[in-house]
Amino acid sequence: MYGMSGILRIHQRLLSVYGDPPRPERDPLAILVSTILSQNTNDTNRDRAYERMRARFPTWEAVRDAPLEDLIEAIRPAGLAPTKAPRIQEALRRITAERGELSLDFLAQMPLEDARAWLLSIPGIGPKTAAIVLLFAFGRPAFPVDTHIYRVSRRLGLIPPRTTREQAHTLLEQMIPPDLYYPLHLNLIALGRDVCHPRNPECVRCVLQEDCAFYREQRSTSGPLHLLLIRHGQTVANLERRWTGWRESDLTDLGQAQVEALARRLATEVRDAVAIYTSPLGRALKTAAAIGKALGLEPVPLEGLREINFGKMEGLTLEEMRANYPDLYEQWRDRTNINFTWPGGERRADFFRRVAATCDEILSRHRSGTVIIVAHGGTLRAMLAYLLAEERAKWWAYDLGNCTLTRVVIEDGKARLLVLNDASHLEGLTAQSEIG
Repeated sequence: MYGMSGILRIHQRLLSVYGDPPRPERDPLAILVSTILSQNTNDTNRDRAYERMRARFPTWEAVRDAPLEDLIEAIRPAGLAPTKAPRIQEALRRITAERGELSLDFLAQMPLEDARAWLLSIPGIGPKTAAIVLLFAFGRPAFPVDTHIYRVSRRLGLIPPRTTREQAHTLLEQMIPPDLYYPLHLNLIALGRDVCHPRNPECVRCVLQEDCAFYREQRSTSGPLHLLLIRHGQTVANLERRWTGWRESDLTDLGQAQVEALARRLATEVRDAVAIYTSPLGRALKTAAAIGKALGLEPVPLEGLREINFGKMEGLTLEEMRANYPDLYEQWRDRTNINFTWPGGERRADFFRRVAATCDEILSRHRSGTVIIVAHGGTLRAMLAYLLAEERAKWWAYDLGNCTLTRVVIEDGKARLLVLNDASHLEGLTAQSEIG
């Protein structure tokens, strides 16, 4: 754990490279909404979405009262628009209902923890968003932890490796002097973008080498990182060949048998498992839980491992889509069209970006051993395409059955596919469907 002298040393070294960030005044509502838009996307896409939204809806009242579909379309460049648009409107309606006006200025005078609790009570507002509003809009002592800071602070050893993002906010606020919150927040982000990348960090360029636990470990340890990619067990929707996406669908009896067979195999074969990551959807959680029980590990749900959001097509079969939406069906069949967008759901490009960011987050946590990832057919195809960059154009070609094993090894920053769709443990069982 770092003492005050270590924190100050890190701060000074980052200042020497990135300088003291300016502190422009910004509308608190603008900060709140832009932070919601920034979730699971980059700054460029966030800013494009924000500008489109304000051009179409120039007042916050107009944003609040806009038809939901119109707001979704306006903010689509930010990705996950069907999720973010309702969150934005719910937040604005909540502020109006409780305060009688669209203003957050009252937070400036409210006790800090009361202000934080009030923000957190709004659906869709988490610790990062609340801290950003408090720090950037009001200069109050809250330390936001985004993806870059979470990665960099773990690598440095500022927080323990298994610290959750929620815990990281509390630990870093306790450790860092409040007057350093603003510059250190922005400069740690700058370091994460410039040098401390999720994959292949450029440690030789980093001014924090002497302070970095990750750098010391990297020099003293060796060995490849193995990824086991696993699609969940068969579900009712798989059996009926329905688009499932973000909907829930229970495992069938066959699916449960597949999960049990896979768990038995992994219990005998895997000796160096260091983590299990899973989609938060029930079918993946149940599969991951059985594996975790067999290996003595607690699965970690990650939102970015969800299946693509099929929007209005969720619940339909492929045949129903082809019959009722022939134009959409033809667009979907063009696998090279990364801008294909499911009505009311996700654009392929946004989905790929989400999966890539989640993959990077996982890889930033581990250097060796075996990491197990339990997710969905589309998610794992996109992950394989990202890891195996030369195969990116063939993302749909990967045939991944329920509860099969796909093995990838990462050495010297390069990924290599060892085994695809190994179903030997499912002998005597029948796999079903490619959808969901």
